[in-house]
Amino acid sequence: MTNSPWISKFIPRIDAHEGVAWRYGGAIVTSLVFIGLRWMIGARFVDDGFPFAMLSLPVALSAFYGGLGPGLVSVLLTVALADYLLIPPLYTVGLQGPKAVLGTLSFAVSGLVICALGEVGRNAVLQASSGEEINRIAQRQLLANEERLRITEQVVSGGVWDWDVTTDSVYWSDGFQRLYDFGLDEKPSRLTWMASLDPDDRDRVVKELEELFERRLHHWASEYRIRTASGRTRWVSSSGQAFYDDAGSPLRLVGINVDISARRFADGATHEPASSARAGKISSKHLNQYNP
Repeated sequence: MTNSPWISKFIPRIDAHEGVAWRYGGAIVTSLVFIGLRWMIGARFVDDGFPFAMLSLPVALSAFYGGLGPGLVSVLLTVALADYLLIPPLYTVGLQGPKAVLGTLSFAVSGLVICALGEVGRNAVLQASSGEEINRIAQRQLLANEERLRITEQVVSGGVWDWDVTTDSVYWSDGFQRLYDFGLDEKPSRLTWMASLDPDDRDRVVKELEELFERRLHHWASEYRIRTASGRTRWVSSSGQAFYDDAGSPLRLVGINVDISARRFADGATHEPASSARAGKISSKHLNQYNP
């Protein structure tokens, strides 16, 4: 993640109330400083006859730093003071001769262009800064959510899963793979999960899933035994949420599996649990009807 442009730290935002005084005050002070410098150069050293050449700088700085409004203030202030301090006859108000009028008009027009360009540049810097700040916040939030998920999975001894029915692709969280004693490099798949089901529970669980999709139900809940990759038997409580398209075809099934082995073994419940599904032996190939 890259750092935001350093210059954005010095640019006050337009929507910040505390930034208004800084933006307009900065434009006024900057303009006065440059006009003062130009007056000193002309009075003490040499007057090249082009006072506005140097005075484009405060307009550009004011527009970039403060935005379009402060840039326009700088243009108006510069034109007014240049007429009085820099354009002959000095210390008088009112432009004398076509050269002074044309030079002032040209500066005013170019000042407007500079203000517009400065506003564009200012917005680009602020947007880049805002975008990177949003990315940093999102990244921190993502890391925090992942940490919360890891802690939650450790507390409940379970893990999250996500089955995309349309593509038959599966996601397992780290907690899910620990529950099944899978290595973290194990590739998630529906067939691998089905192979882990205890043979005495497999047909029942498959039938429950079939009925879930056939009846277009949204909530999935079941308890069953699994044989982990290390050969251990565990009882799992599985809960999930099903999602369907407008035609009623299943899209996704997302949920969490929790280890309830301690409770089930303590109760001596090693027999097949009661099921809402109709009796009958159903092969796992029935679920393939939901795959593309």
